[in-house]
Amino acid sequence: MGKPEIDSYFNDVYAATFTAVSRFVTSHASRLQDAEDIIQNVYTRFYKRISDKGYDDIESAEAFLINIAKFECRSFLANFIKRRERVKNMSDFSEEESAALDAELSRDEPLLEDVLTNKILAKQIFDDIMNRDETVGRIFYLHFVCDMKLDEVADKLGLNVSTVKTKLYRTIEKQKKKFGL
Repeated sequence: MGKPEIDSYFNDVYAATFTAVSRFVTSHASRLQDAEDIIQNVYTRFYKRISDKGYDDIESAEAFLINIAKFECRSFLANFIKRRERVKNMSDFSEEESAALDAELSRDEPLLEDVLTNKILAKQIFDDIMNRDETVGRIFYLHFVCDMKLDEVADKLGLNVSTVKTKLYRTIEKQKKKFGL
């Protein structure tokens, strides 16, 4: 098998399985950054495997990838536990190591559950807006999803810019009150 054939197969499998693999990994990782690293490892191992041995023997690419993901999640957790056991006492660190550890621990990395909560809340707000008023839903969609400026939104919908601004800002205030933001 040639490299273009393997690349094509890999790209097709990636497109078809990324959502399922991502869901599996994010449900087993505690931080989004860890999940991203694990997902990258999964697809890197998969690409190496199909480059070395081909893919004719793989019946279900998704099942194959989930098995790799299981192994990667277990390995990640085992390595975390080993690192934690090695670090018994902070006095064992040099000043440079302590400073590096403090810098790493003080990073504002959102927890995966916080990211997911925010996404769920954003979807609830967006769904509420879309179900209330079709014009307001279109304004929000064009402005926030399509990244159009308010004057472009007004032109597209045949409204005055002031009308678009008023509908946008009033709806934002209503949503803040409704969802306690």
